[in-house]
Amino acid sequence: MYRREYSMKTIGKNLKRLRIQRGYSVNQIKEYLRLGSVQAVYKYEEGKSFPQADTLLALMELYQVEVKEIVCDIDLLKTEIDFSVTMDDYGVVMLEIIRNRRIAGFIREYARIA
Repeated sequence: MYRREYSMKTIGKNLKRLRIQRGYSVNQIKEYLRLGSVQAVYKYEEGKSFPQADTLLALMELYQVEVKEIVCDIDLLKTEIDFSVTMDDYGVVMLEIIRNRRIAGFIREYARIA
């Protein structure tokens, strides 16, 4: 079993990108998260510390994103998405071949019993 390692730098980069895309200031994020100072927000965005679990959930809700969009490298996610689209085209064909083989196997077995 493999446990993925999460990069504070990647999470920070994503948090900053999402904040800017949504048009929030660092002070607004501080107030939303009920933090004492903006330094905690800067630490998250600079990749110097991980947000706590409840903070991460609050940010996911605020930015309306899934956890992958915060903790994973966006460039890698785009590559995975492009790959899955390509595989989907071939996957449909492969599923059809597998299904036809299963049906053929079932018919052979049924014919042998009957």
